[in-house]
Amino acid sequence: MTRPLESSDLPMLQQALDRDKFPHSDAGYYTLNGSYSEVYEDSSGPVGVLRYSKALRLVAVFNDNDKSLQNAKTVIKMVTDAVNRAKSNGFTEVIFNTQSETLANFCTQKLGFFESKGEYVRAV
Repeated sequence: MTRPLESSDLPMLQQALDRDKFPHSDAGYYTLNGSYSEVYEDSSGPVGVLRYSKALRLVAVFNDNDKSLQNAKTVIKMVTDAVNRAKSNGFTEVIFNTQSETLANFCTQKLGFFESKGEYVRAV
């Protein structure tokens, strides 16, 4: 059986996250920015929780990776545009992957992304 996640489920969800051997965000992530989550149950009670979100995946390439200042200004514009477009089209987060530690650090320190297992995520 499935049902929508309710606020009364958050303590159960946080306990499950705390017990899990794999790292997770906190229970609030499952309701972040209007995302939808479902509780899966059997006769014993809750078995798992599944979060749905509308994510926009970003992919970019730069003409010259050595032009750090120019690229930083462009990344700010790219992310601003992507967030605005994502919001206006009902997305709840933007996501990207990168091989560049410099880009990853810039986006987490300056642009509101957080790292999650090699992906960089920002709620919109």
